[in-house]
Amino acid sequence: MLKSQLAELGYQPTVPLDVNGNLTDFVAFKFTISHGRFRGQEVKIALNAPQFPSIPPSGPYIRPHLMPITGGGGVHPTGGVHQFNMPTPEYQYWSRPCGNWNEAEKNVKSYISFLRTLFDFE
Repeated sequence: MLKSQLAELGYQPTVPLDVNGNLTDFVAFKFTISHGRFRGQEVKIALNAPQFPSIPPSGPYIRPHLMPITGGGGVHPTGGVHQFNMPTPEYQYWSRPCGNWNEAEKNVKSYISFLRTLFDFE
């Protein structure tokens, strides 16, 4: 469902391969950042949400790395940035739960709106 909803919004979702060439459980797509410090930069975002739309992704995996790896704790934008090597080592994971998911429409459009807020800093 995640992949089809991304396609309906005009994105070109793909399933990335891991370092061994195997398909992953992620869906990835190109995303142009519309505001903030990285305004105009195109990144690749990978999402892992096997129970979507009931449960949203726990956070985006972003390529290339935009922020320093800080590990657990801290606050946005610098806290909770991890190197998990998933779906490949080129991605960094931003632990950013979508806190209002139960009040949202529970679709990709709602999640993309949430993603945009993550880049709204200088």
